[in-house]
Amino acid sequence: MTRIGFALVILLVESATAVATPWLFSRMVSSLSRPETLLAVPIWLIAQYAVIRIISGLASPLREFLVKPVETDLERRVAVLGLRHLHDLSVRFHLDRQTGSLTRTLDRGADAVGTLLSLALFNVLPNVIELIMTLTVILKIFDWRYVALLLVALGLYSTVSYVFTRLRMTARRARNRASNQAQHQLVDSILNFETVRSFANESHEIERYDAARRDLRKAEISLQRYVSLSQISRGFLIAATTTTLLAMAAHDIVLHRLAVAQFVLIGSYLSGLYSSVGALNYVSAGWRNARVDLENYLELLAIRSEIIQVPHPVHLAGKLSEAGAAAVAFRHVSFGYSPARQILHDVSITVPAGTSLAIVGHTGSGKSTLGRLLTRAYDPTEGSVCIDGHDLREIAPADIQNIIGTVPQDTVLFNSSIGDNIAYGDLSASREDIENAARSAQIDAFIRELPDGYETVVGERGLKLSGGEKQRVAIARVILKDPRILLLDEATSALDTRTEVAIQKELAILSQARTTIIVAHRLSTVQDADLIVVLDAGRVVEQGSHPELLSAGGHYAAMWAAQAGENAA
Repeated sequence: MTRIGFALVILLVESATAVATPWLFSRMVSSLSRPETLLAVPIWLIAQYAVIRIISGLASPLREFLVKPVETDLERRVAVLGLRHLHDLSVRFHLDRQTGSLTRTLDRGADAVGTLLSLALFNVLPNVIELIMTLTVILKIFDWRYVALLLVALGLYSTVSYVFTRLRMTARRARNRASNQAQHQLVDSILNFETVRSFANESHEIERYDAARRDLRKAEISLQRYVSLSQISRGFLIAATTTTLLAMAAHDIVLHRLAVAQFVLIGSYLSGLYSSVGALNYVSAGWRNARVDLENYLELLAIRSEIIQVPHPVHLAGKLSEAGAAAVAFRHVSFGYSPARQILHDVSITVPAGTSLAIVGHTGSGKSTLGRLLTRAYDPTEGSVCIDGHDLREIAPADIQNIIGTVPQDTVLFNSSIGDNIAYGDLSASREDIENAARSAQIDAFIRELPDGYETVVGERGLKLSGGEKQRVAIARVILKDPRILLLDEATSALDTRTEVAIQKELAILSQARTTIIVAHRLSTVQDADLIVVLDAGRVVEQGSHPELLSAGGHYAAMWAAQAGENAA
């Protein structure tokens, strides 16, 4: 606030010098117009003029120097607030998001608040102050007719500006929508590069992007049309007002009501007035443009997550080394992604601390949905999911994520070094801890063979690594995290048989002493689990150990026989 206070003081001084300059210049013209002073140059007036010009020249950059840190810090805070809000939103929101348009929304929101501050301190206040000071001087030196004409002209000017600004707002919204769509098409095409290439659909993607850019071109042209018409209208109004005022001044000179110096003064002030009103029109347009840019950002902030934290949550330790394994219970859980799509029906499962649970079933039976409920990606519509006897809705969300370590089917890595990706499991870990985790995941030797070792960049989404290598990085990351609960969500289903066997050995070591929940399709990976639950159409149809379920001759036995037949074939 101190910087803003100094900037306002400098602003007042700058505005005063801007109004005083034409008046001082007219004094010099008046002094030099008298025959008796033609040979005696008014040095003192020139010196005053020089001082005012120096002050005016220094004020603006000094004001910008004071305000720029405040402006950039405000932009930073808004951008960070947007990202924090995005991370607070539920998985449901992120599954439906368009990444390209979302990043543009955040960028525009941050830029817009900087624009608003800049407009207020560098445009609105300076020009309003100069307008008031200038009209006051004109009223003092000239008669009321000049002020009345100027006020009428300014009113017409403002009306024209307002009308065209409203039209530009509509056109700018359309341009923003077209820009978002083009950005979405571009990002979506690049992110799915491998799919595009595998289906030889490059031309299709290019056509889609070209169509989006054509729509953007139309929107840009429409916006520029209103900008040009606005400039033409304002230019005509300025020309008409200037002509009328100069004609009035010339007539008053003929009648000896005004001197030549005052004619020069009114001409100088007219230029300043038009500049101020034009700048204020830019403010009006800039304000509305920034408001349009802020609309999507504010709409984003207005979205509330369906995952709500209670005012006084329960806090639980996250690391296995701190509190040991955790117990898990699904109590009469029912859930649907929408009212018309019920996935789980009255599911009850108890997993004692330190034991393993395998959830199996056909595609669409609800296996992965149980895993999402455990991580509180969603809340059950009925019943509860508990850790150590506490409903997940009572536990701090960050604690839930710390307690659970997930190895997913498709491991997504950051476009950073392998070392950084492993360290993501525990950002406070030392280099030695990272290397120990890599050794435990059987990937340390591979990393050391790379030219850059742990500094090797893995590429976008880890594309430079094979599936098995990515899974080992994921395992090392979870080892470093040291969670109390391990969730394996189809962790090896995308791997070849040989790699799967090797990864399974590492997962078996990782799951020792931890409560482990395995979501799997291949039954060969879960036969050692303490409890196997079979889901069918969202209901628990069987549960027990591998030998018990085989001897029962039910769903599990049929699935085992079918998969054994597939493997034999």
